Amino acid sequence: MKKILITLFVGILITISSLIHITYADNGLPYKTYTYSSSTKEFIGTQDAYIPLSLTKNISDITLSKPVDMTIDKDDYMYIVDETIPYVIRYGLEDQSLLRIGEGLIQQPTGVHVDRFSNVYVTDKQSNVGYQFKFDLNYDINQAITYKRPENSPFFIEGDVFQPNKIVTDNGGLVYIVSAGNSNGILRFSNDGEFSSFFGANSVPNTFENMMKRIFMTRDQRINLMKPNPVTNVAVDESGLIIKTTKGQRGFVKLDLAGNPYMTSIWGFAEVEDVFVGPHKTIFTVNGTTSATADSQGGSNAGIITEYAPDGTVLFIFGGRSLYPVKGMLHAPTSIAVDSKNNIYVLDQTLQGLQMYIPTEFANLVHHAVDLYQDGQYEKSLPYWQEVLKMNGLFDLANKGIGDAYFTLQQYDKAMEAYMIARDTQMYSEAFWEVRNEALLSSGPTIVIVLLVLVVLTIINSFVNFTKYLVYPIKRLHSYLMNFKVYREIIYGFYVLRHPEDGFYGIKREQKSSNLTASILFILFFIAYMTWMYQTNFLFNNVIASEINFLQQVIAVFLPLALWVISNYLVSSIRDGEGKLSDVYQATAYILIPMIITLPLLTLISQVLTNQEAFIYDAIMFIGLFLSFVYLIFMVKEVHFYEMRSTIANILITIFTAIMILLFVLIIYLLLGEAFGFISDILREVNSRG
Repeated sequence: MKKILITLFVGILITISSLIHITYADNGLPYKTYTYSSSTKEFIGTQDAYIPLSLTKNISDITLSKPVDMTIDKDDYMYIVDETIPYVIRYGLEDQSLLRIGEGLIQQPTGVHVDRFSNVYVTDKQSNVGYQFKFDLNYDINQAITYKRPENSPFFIEGDVFQPNKIVTDNGGLVYIVSAGNSNGILRFSNDGEFSSFFGANSVPNTFENMMKRIFMTRDQRINLMKPNPVTNVAVDESGLIIKTTKGQRGFVKLDLAGNPYMTSIWGFAEVEDVFVGPHKTIFTVNGTTSATADSQGGSNAGIITEYAPDGTVLFIFGGRSLYPVKGMLHAPTSIAVDSKNNIYVLDQTLQGLQMYIPTEFANLVHHAVDLYQDGQYEKSLPYWQEVLKMNGLFDLANKGIGDAYFTLQQYDKAMEAYMIARDTQMYSEAFWEVRNEALLSSGPTIVIVLLVLVVLTIINSFVNFTKYLVYPIKRLHSYLMNFKVYREIIYGFYVLRHPEDGFYGIKREQKSSNLTASILFILFFIAYMTWMYQTNFLFNNVIASEINFLQQVIAVFLPLALWVISNYLVSSIRDGEGKLSDVYQATAYILIPMIITLPLLTLISQVLTNQEAFIYDAIMFIGLFLSFVYLIFMVKEVHFYEMRSTIANILITIFTAIMILLFVLIIYLLLGEAFGFISDILREVNSRG
């Protein structure tokens, strides 16, 4: 019995140790740091930005139990509210002073904010109100204004929820209160406590389900059932603009003075718990858990801290979740704040404590560059951005900053290169405009001379007609090549363009083409497509050549064509179509001729167009695609000898069949993968036991 108990005890210890195991990064931290590239849409590992310094449960002589919110003012005083502590804790990060605010009045605080005049604002869940506290001339703090449930307001009706949860103020003294569960938006009060209106409400997402509801539901049903998600948390930036976060919506949204979206984060998580604006105007968010299921499973994104540049570009992503106290890891974070030295503080309700992170030299370098960049000192920020790129060549904001610096220095070629890496098409277009203007101005005399020469030659040709001697070699070459069947079949494509009905009839009835010629046309189309992919100006093809996967492009071009040919033949065989498989194959190649002509043309003109002339590029692309679609209709009609109604039905059924074939092949592939994996596992097991 004793041996059994010992064995059981050891087994339990091994199980527990396996559960609490943490994989540390190579730098010794329990997490890695990333940035997010909006150009490649990928997470990119980067140098450590913040290092965890401490995890504490005590603020001076006060022990935290259920901390829910905090803020830090311009003088580095930290304000913390804990639902179990009936007052606001003010702690001096520099002088370690401690002050209790609202003691005897506050019952269950949930949110705290300090405005630029050091007035303190608190929301009280138990009393269902918000408070403002002011310091008097003797530096004693007293309760001044109470923000209560709105009454006699046309904007706030009887059924509206008023449960103050978070609170902020703008630079004009207006007060904004987040009411938990209220989907009408943020409640805006004047500083004397009068409710004025809702502000910054979310909209109902334009999902297919919601579109159907709008169509089939009555107005009252839509009002009751189609409600947007309520705002979760708020912050205010240095300009007094309100920043909101919403559970279920990624990142944050900065609102203008009217409450409309002014700027959104480039990317973000959907579980943002809190948001705060730091001393460098950068924006910090921390992720919480979204549900009981997420909490029990560790919440894959819980505990992650994200720092954004003022324009919403991601700077750093770090942190994570741990089920037990580990310095640097979080469990159920509730609030985030940053002091004047850019030290980060995060409250954690489950850990019942406060985590602190300090910035590294790399983070300080980025922040210094951001400061200069945001102040418009692009030239001064250049060496700092270049230093950042030495450490991480895919730092989006660094490439954009370098582009702006070179643009300011009128080095437009270098600016274009930086903007292309940053995928900033707007500024790339501006730089290209300048480069093009310089080229036009420098080559102006040459262009004038060439035009004059052409005019003179045209006049001379009207008398002498010397152009016939110039085209004579071309005609001779054409006559010689007409002796070859493949050349005649390729040239026949131009007849198809002019007379599509007769052209496709000739392919079907008169053998005007062959499988070899069709294959050549498919290859020509692929060459034109790849030339377009590699050589088109960045403004019109936002793909960097080094990122193109040749095999993927082969599949992207030839797989749909193969599916179309096979599906169309199968469908037409069932629906009394007259075309053979070779007829469909050959005729399909000829409908690509408009794109074989269009793609090289687009590649050429893209080299001289900017965003202002993009309509020319778009118009030519549309014409090429439209002509190919029109020839597709003629092809199906003539090859299978259909009426127009049957032709359209055939095309739609063919597309559906192609999709079904693709899905069937994918399912078979997945099943075979599972089968081979199962057989491989059995063989490994047999081998290990043998």
